[in-house]
Amino acid sequence: MARARNIKPAFFMNEDLAEIAPLGRLLFIGLWCAADREGRLEDRPKRLAAEILPYDDADVDELLEDLHVRGFILRYQAGDLRFIQVVNFAKHQNPHHQERESRIPAPDTIAAKVERPRGRPSASPELISDKSRASSEAIVLIPDSPIPDSLKKEMSGKPDPAAKPGAGHAGTKAQCAELLAHLNAKAGKKFQPVDANVRLLAARLKEATAEEIRAVIDAKVAEWGNTEMAKYLRPETLFNATKFAGYLGQIGAPGGSANNPTTWWARAGFATEGDAADAGCWQSNWRAFQGGQRTEVSA
Repeated sequence: MARARNIKPAFFMNEDLAEIAPLGRLLFIGLWCAADREGRLEDRPKRLAAEILPYDDADVDELLEDLHVRGFILRYQAGDLRFIQVVNFAKHQNPHHQERESRIPAPDTIAAKVERPRGRPSASPELISDKSRASSEAIVLIPDSPIPDSLKKEMSGKPDPAAKPGAGHAGTKAQCAELLAHLNAKAGKKFQPVDANVRLLAARLKEATAEEIRAVIDAKVAEWGNTEMAKYLRPETLFNATKFAGYLGQIGAPGGSANNPTTWWARAGFATEGDAADAGCWQSNWRAFQGGQRTEVSA
């Protein structure tokens, strides 16, 4: 159920948020309304599209990933379930006292699979100029920049050492740069090894080998190269946390093995288990699906 939330006029002048596509900004506001009192919600792109952007043709999974990479939200996993934490939500919203407690595990209380640091966000000094006159209502409004200071440092090119995916692993950035070069050569692109691209690739290198990532690139270039899907031959799509497992499964890589009960949905061509369930695909019948579509008719 949607909830009423606060929004401050300075939201619309936020230069960091301006880097997000317009529908992504609208989605970000909608996430506050969909989130529980702790700023958490299920990471279910199709359902969020229906609830927040019902009249728009948008790839909500891509928009969520952009918000995640830029530090506005945190996408994480607990067991087989995926969730979203709106960054700094509790500091800048004032949920109704009758809202029920969150039933979603916090990312810092579980062994969650995440791709960016979980540093505690700092209060924005620009929020209130005269703290002695501040009211409780003013304190909870959205600040000029909803990005925590720790993440601003990361986005400015000076990341917290603890947040570097490749910290302590010599050659990780070089590997990422080489894989980007491979994508550029195959797809005719000019992507650079900037922080956002390196973080995505470094995370995927924890799940697959460089050879498997090249194979995914080659497969998608062959599949999408001369179609309208060619525009999606980009890091945020190919190395998306929720899509990559499906791409890996489609090429028959070990990470998509049918013997692994947590990846049957990837072998069926779905990005998440929730997407598979929405399509009527289950672990008992996943072999009837291919590329996210049913290929066999039930008797």
